[in-house]
Amino acid sequence: MPNQSFESRKIVILAIVISIGIIFSLRLLFVQVLSPKWNEESLKISETKRIIEPERGLIFDRNGKLLAANKTIYELRLTPSKIQEFDTTELCNLILITKDSLKTKLKELKRYRRLQQVLVKTIPEQNVAKFTSLMYKYPGFAMVEKSIRTYPGHAAAHLLGYVREVDGEIVKKKPYYRGGDRIGISGLEKFYEDDLRGSRGKNQFLRDAFGNLKQLTESDTAKSGNNLMSSIDLVLQKYGEQLMQNKIGCVVAIEPSTGEILSMVSAPSFDPNLLSGDTMSKNWNRLYRNDSLKPLFNRALLSRYSPGSIFKMVQGLSSWELGIIDKTTKIQCDKGLVGCHNHNPVQGLPDAIKVSCNPYFYETFKRMSTMNEGKDMHEKSRKGLAIWNEYVTSFGLGMNLNIDFPGYSIGNIPSPATYDKMYKNNMRWNFRTCNSLAIGQGEMLVTPYQMANLACIIANRGYFYFPHFIKSIKGSTLDNLYQSKQYTKIGSEKFELIADAMQQVVEGAGGTASRARIEGIELCGKTGTVENSRGKDHSVFIAFAPKHNPKIAIAVYIENAGFGGTWAAPVASLMIEKYLNDSISNPAKEKRIIDANLIP
Repeated sequence: MPNQSFESRKIVILAIVISIGIIFSLRLLFVQVLSPKWNEESLKISETKRIIEPERGLIFDRNGKLLAANKTIYELRLTPSKIQEFDTTELCNLILITKDSLKTKLKELKRYRRLQQVLVKTIPEQNVAKFTSLMYKYPGFAMVEKSIRTYPGHAAAHLLGYVREVDGEIVKKKPYYRGGDRIGISGLEKFYEDDLRGSRGKNQFLRDAFGNLKQLTESDTAKSGNNLMSSIDLVLQKYGEQLMQNKIGCVVAIEPSTGEILSMVSAPSFDPNLLSGDTMSKNWNRLYRNDSLKPLFNRALLSRYSPGSIFKMVQGLSSWELGIIDKTTKIQCDKGLVGCHNHNPVQGLPDAIKVSCNPYFYETFKRMSTMNEGKDMHEKSRKGLAIWNEYVTSFGLGMNLNIDFPGYSIGNIPSPATYDKMYKNNMRWNFRTCNSLAIGQGEMLVTPYQMANLACIIANRGYFYFPHFIKSIKGSTLDNLYQSKQYTKIGSEKFELIADAMQQVVEGAGGTASRARIEGIELCGKTGTVENSRGKDHSVFIAFAPKHNPKIAIAVYIENAGFGGTWAAPVASLMIEKYLNDSISNPAKEKRIIDANLIP
């Protein structure tokens, strides 16, 4: 009897458990399958994350004029699996492509059935509003807002650089970036990428059964990139590009008291907007592959040239500091030693600089090379050249000047090791091997920005600041590196005499840069005419002004243009006058330069 009672209770409990299981199963069936209300509610718990791209930081010139800005465009994307029948004629008219092009693109994209793909990178601006009102007719299509770079000043292409979408290699090396992101590829856009790019944000939403966003569950605001105030003067930059049209070469202008670069012109130049938007790839190929003048090449920062006679000031100052000569030392202009143009007898170092006497500086180099003890001329010359190199590099020549720019040349100032390498197998060399260095020729190579920095050193009477392109960064600080004075090995008192000599180069009788004169401005300059084994000599000029409390120092280098006083000097003087006076007093000089075509 007790066993029978236990079995009965067991059956009842089992029946209750089974009943409860059936009830729950039916309820789940109703909730998940039969009831549309609960089907929709279940979909509400699916979350969608939307990435918010930041606005790229702006770049301004030193006076607040926009150099680099952002422009909103709209891409047309599609998801092939969601496309339905649509009016192809209307769509082609809206996005300005032919039916054949549309057909080809759709065929290419169909293999990505469930992935959203870009059909057109930029919907024509005039059709955006109309297309927005017609989007309901194009299921599977989506307009996506994008931001691209634009350059309102239409200038300073080599300085600013350009931005493009990242590729697989960049994404692999820099995990921050995702497909579709844009990144600075060259110039300031690249060097200051971390400041300019900002940081992306995200919004987390709940989505309903129809795919509609219903509720914001989490928000992380995107932070725009930092704005940069550059040191460039846009008016001066555009004027320099105008003067250098139809010429090959460059101009670099610097504010001596800060090291801030006021203008950097590389000629030929181009509109930076050519490397922005849909036609970027096409334009890049044209500029890089199909233009023999290589307009993409930044001559101001990458070219390595012989400095020519502008180097004579470094040679003279170093010789004077070492006691080899003094300011009154006279040396005969012996054309049997090296060629020289006709001029009056040299009365001392300032006069030698004014008339640019080659034999004078050849002799100073010989004395410097042979002033040390040694068992023979080779040993003496090795010691002398080592000292020469030490003094020359203190002027920033052949040295890294820490420019805030991605990639630049530092030139080459020869040392004893240079000639040891050239003359192997116990071949011995001496000062005669390399005495062309005295007048800025031979194995010496410097860059145009180093030439402009040399003008700064003389303007400052013996020191310089590392040249740089940025005055300030919003939300950040400029590197202290650019606020420290860098001194040469020359006593500051000696530079006043050199400044006097440079003024005489422009204003004195027999000076080589009379075309650089500016009424009312004391301009100090030095010409250079650089030998060119491949053609006509290069025209070079460095200068600063005013003589006291200088505001601008400049270097101009024009390839295949001949004597430095003929072309480079007037370009520099026009730039200086434009910057200091905002006007030109000699329109005929300006017209001559603008109209000149010096491309061989």
